[in-house]
Amino acid sequence: MTDTPAARDAQPSSGDKFRDALLVGAAVYLCSIFGILTSPPGVLAAYWPTNAVLLGILIRRGRSPNWLDWLAAFAGYLVSDLVMAHSLVKSLLLISTNLPGVIAGYLIFSRMPEAYRTLRHPRAMPRFVLGVLVASAAAGTSGIFVHPVLFGGSHAYGFAFWFCTELVSYMGILPVLLTMPDVRRWVKDHRRRADWPHWQQWRLDHFAPLLAFAVSLGLGVHWGGPGAILYAVPAMLWCALTYSLFATSGITLFFCMWTLLAIASGVLHIGASVESPLAVMSLRVGLSLTALAPLTVASVMVARNELLERLQHAASHDFLTHVLNRSGFLSQAEELLASPQLLRRPIAVLMMDIDHFKKVNDTYGHDGGDQVLVGFAAVVQGCLRGGDVLGRLGGEEFAVLLPGCSASDAQAIAQRICDAFANHTVTLADGRQVRNTVSIGACCAPRIENDIAAMLSAADTALYRAKETGRNRVELAPAP
Repeated sequence: MTDTPAARDAQPSSGDKFRDALLVGAAVYLCSIFGILTSPPGVLAAYWPTNAVLLGILIRRGRSPNWLDWLAAFAGYLVSDLVMAHSLVKSLLLISTNLPGVIAGYLIFSRMPEAYRTLRHPRAMPRFVLGVLVASAAAGTSGIFVHPVLFGGSHAYGFAFWFCTELVSYMGILPVLLTMPDVRRWVKDHRRRADWPHWQQWRLDHFAPLLAFAVSLGLGVHWGGPGAILYAVPAMLWCALTYSLFATSGITLFFCMWTLLAIASGVLHIGASVESPLAVMSLRVGLSLTALAPLTVASVMVARNELLERLQHAASHDFLTHVLNRSGFLSQAEELLASPQLLRRPIAVLMMDIDHFKKVNDTYGHDGGDQVLVGFAAVVQGCLRGGDVLGRLGGEEFAVLLPGCSASDAQAIAQRICDAFANHTVTLADGRQVRNTVSIGACCAPRIENDIAAMLSAADTALYRAKETGRNRVELAPAP
């Protein structure tokens, strides 16, 4: 799911609108059935996820809902109530309390900047809480009129009950839907991470926070008592410091659902009666505030980590070509060469220097030279494999580390770069076109026996030999 200005401006076809509306109706129907099944006899659902799910879908979809979406949502509510043997009048009254909260929430969240809406800003949580409070208050306002008709009680109680019911639902479900990664982008990134020679090594301590969370829930069931619902708070904070924002949101949602359903079913005994309406409302507000703590920690951690990544990227990457700079290249190369998976595999290094680059600067100016450098970096990246490391060592000099690459393969890659850049044309801002060539020196070894500096030195010697023998060519250094 994406949410960009371009996506919002795109006009979906009638078929897409109809399909999306069907999905909205199906989601509302299934969530409503689940909520109705959690209802104790004679009262409302112990956990009602439908409104929060509907709001999350509408926000993440990337375009404003139309009349088909609202009609499908209305049908989903109505059909689920009728299937569960509710009267038509009761169903219509309940729908009139569900939709206002969704509409109010959409008006708030759809106007937030994306960094706030996805909880990736240090000050995102106050705005998120404000949106949740507005949506819950809208539902509570409808409850002022509907609840006394259906269940009796005062108007004030109708507002409080519906407000608390929606609050715990929005606080648990919305963060999951708002932080859920785009499936297509996740698959693409997963495949990129799976490219050799990148590995993700999971250790037992990665599961320790999740294990502590499960143990805390078990202790709550075993011991019970008023403090049982708080046993999981330290473990959830640990999860917030360890896992992603989306994973933390999922854990928090599970905690809210588990606690409400476990108490309603008698699995979790907190030593106090929760049969009175005030006790139910107190429990739901308490769970909402409890969920707020790990969500806030996770949101701040995401913003902090993204800032550190940007700073690290700026320190290790060339500002012009956006490839690794000298220190970043050497650091990543040393880390890669220390990997046990590469110890018995061949390795190759390329040193590349753009031919007559000073003449390019003298003829077209430094802006023209910069465009040639950017074009060359793009050409090289298009010729490399996944897992190869490219860096700009300075000026017009670039280097490539080719892990798991034989001498013949390294020469083929180097020649591919040489030919591709010779055929590449850079069009300057004034319309002039520049074509240039590159000389490449390669050093290959059957296994890692030398450090990266020694291999770069050997490749650099081969590079100078390529320049002395005519340029626009590839020269191999003698095998170390």
